[in-house]
Amino acid sequence: MQNINPLISVIMPTYNNGKYIKQAIESIYAQNYDNIEIIVVDDGSTDNTKEILKEYKNIKYFYIRHKGIPFARNLAIENSNGEYIAFCDSDDYWLPEKINTQIQYFKEHPDCEIVFTKYENFFERKELKICKKAVLEKELEKADKKYLPSALIKKSIFKLYGNFDEKFQTGEDTEFIYRISENGINVSHFVDTIFYIRRLHGNNITLIKNTKYSNYIMNLLRKRILNK
Repeated sequence: MQNINPLISVIMPTYNNGKYIKQAIESIYAQNYDNIEIIVVDDGSTDNTKEILKEYKNIKYFYIRHKGIPFARNLAIENSNGEYIAFCDSDDYWLPEKINTQIQYFKEHPDCEIVFTKYENFFERKELKICKKAVLEKELEKADKKYLPSALIKKSIFKLYGNFDEKFQTGEDTEFIYRISENGINVSHFVDTIFYIRRLHGNNITLIKNTKYSNYIMNLLRKRILNK
């Protein structure tokens, strides 16, 4: 019998994002779905992240030496109790209907094992908007709409096909999506509404490089699939 109100484990890796993490966490608490646990893996932050998180008594918090996002996400997954896994980067935030809408989608599509939503980018700094917007948007237009932090995923997928490959410090989410796709998981389920807001700021301006790298991985994996 399907659990009508399953537990959602929200995975949040963070590194020196004390400036933004409170907004990210508050956006999770603001969901109109209340069966949620938040797992934050602090990947060696040296700012005020730990002090900010002390305000939140119910968060599972892990502090590790700096090992990168794939390791941090994997640690959180291994310590999660939810039937479903969701992601929120600590400098981004959700809109309030996100989880409830995705859970409803799962109920209406019994074959679904992962569902993405539309996301929106915004620029934190005016100078970035002026100098970088055209270049970034050109690159982002090429990116696959399957943006992992927007997804809600059955935890059983990780048990069956493994967690993130820690060899990939960039593009590990893209590799994961195409790995499960190769194993027969339908990754086309998509809610065409913006629920995930991605912040672009000076510390993640390497997004251009990351997007190009992710597209490189996607092309390799597409070729592998087509050549089967």
